[in-house]
Amino acid sequence: MTQPYDVEFASKQYQEWLVALKDKAMLATLNQAQAMMRAVMVELRDSLSDGDALAIANALPPLARGVMLEGWALGARKKDAETPEAFHRRLVSRLEPHQPPPDDLAAAVFAVWRDALSPEKAKAVYAHLPAALQPLWPA
Repeated sequence: MTQPYDVEFASKQYQEWLVALKDKAMLATLNQAQAMMRAVMVELRDSLSDGDALAIANALPPLARGVMLEGWALGARKKDAETPEAFHRRLVSRLEPHQPPPDDLAAAVFAVWRDALSPEKAKAVYAHLPAALQPLWPA
């Protein structure tokens, strides 16, 4: 059975993102890259207003958007992203059962996004990041 082109392309595109993250963050496997990509997406989503979370998700391609929004509830209590260090501590807490993430994990994910998205969509993501996390966005 063949897959629709959109599904096949979305899978290939997301796989490319994981390879880029694996290389950028010097991870050992794509499984680690997936766990870490998802952790950044979920922690970011949980730090944003509903509108900002949807704006960033809408700037991502369909499969990444689905990963970011999976299990999300509108109006859920938000976590503060008061500093990059506090955000990183939440990533470590989420990933501890598997493997502690590299210190620059959020910046590595943001670099993959910046490189993979169109300039307009990358600007939209940056514009909706919490102010405390904007310094992690690559120049």
